[in-house]
Amino acid sequence: MDRDNPLGLRTWLDIDLDAVRENYRTACSLTRAKITAVLKANAYGHGLIAMAQCLEAEGCDSFAVSCAREAMALRRNGIRGEILVLGMAEARDLKALLLAGVRLTIADAQSYAAAGEAARALGCRAYVHLKVDTGFHRLGFACTEESADRIMRLHTAYPEAVTEGLYSHLGLITKEKDEAQYRAFMRMREWLAQRHVPIAEYHLCDSIGLVRYPAWHMSRCRVGAFLWGVRPSRSEDMPFADKETLRFCTTVAQVRDVPAGEAVGYGDEDVSDHPMRVATLCAGYGDGYPRRLSNGRGHVLIRGRRARVVGLVCMDQMMVDVTDIPDCCAGDTAVLLGGGISYAEMADWAETNRNECLTILSARPVRVYHEAGKEPRVWDSLTGENTVYGS
Repeated sequence: MDRDNPLGLRTWLDIDLDAVRENYRTACSLTRAKITAVLKANAYGHGLIAMAQCLEAEGCDSFAVSCAREAMALRRNGIRGEILVLGMAEARDLKALLLAGVRLTIADAQSYAAAGEAARALGCRAYVHLKVDTGFHRLGFACTEESADRIMRLHTAYPEAVTEGLYSHLGLITKEKDEAQYRAFMRMREWLAQRHVPIAEYHLCDSIGLVRYPAWHMSRCRVGAFLWGVRPSRSEDMPFADKETLRFCTTVAQVRDVPAGEAVGYGDEDVSDHPMRVATLCAGYGDGYPRRLSNGRGHVLIRGRRARVVGLVCMDQMMVDVTDIPDCCAGDTAVLLGGGISYAEMADWAETNRNECLTILSARPVRVYHEAGKEPRVWDSLTGENTVYGS
């Protein structure tokens, strides 16, 4: 049995719960505001439920997700803390969300009215956070006095909709543009105050804003990438740690000798002029390894040494050059991300950002959760297996 794969898995993610907790504690240490843990996109590939349970046990009582399905999955699995849906909720989901006490993002008059009417019909309250567009131009009420007037009228017409928060999102392009967005947000805040729309909470900062703009933290910071070890850019000299939290691994299925002049896999874009030993790995873009890393753009670690990707990455398999790793054999572990292949390095190879490298990790790799002093817990979303190793 490979010492790096004691469970005998094919393709898996090793996830370090201690690192997740430490990153959460670090985030809390950087602000006096509430930390809302952003768990969208399956908690950036780490596993929605497991990460919520881990953070709730650490004391986190505020979570954000992208859609109703993520929110309801948290509630079905016993997560008691506040949950904010950051995207627009569909009308068909409003009843379930309101009965579950989930907070809604409201970004236009129609969604405000729909939430108010649904709450009225159910005889309950709809707790809403108003999203305003301060210059990101993605989602939200325009930052104008006309919008403030419209919100005041909606507030009066639908007392069942409790306007709990006002928020926006920074573009994080330049400091000057961020400052312009901040000023727009503060104008909107003042206009709503002048119209006596009661709002308890204000929030603008994400993980990058957490470290870059401490004066703008307001009531809360919505922290996602930071929790998973994606250290905000331009914070390298700041005195805090932000640990990478996962390792994406697979196994070597077969090793073969390939003569010079032969193409490997699909296409013929990467024909070697010398004989190679090629290892076939049990992972591909169907597991979340970017196809863009084909033809030598990407590398993996086998027996502590780097092996370049050969040919095109397939959906379920990929090939790497192990000519310089003569002892490589079937059953060896190959590390694709983390554990020596940093998030930043893969992002550079793929010409993307670190968040994408995590969130494209599919449901197929088994998640293995590690915690000091405990046996690993194995979660397989395809079979439903959720067991402690050895039990």
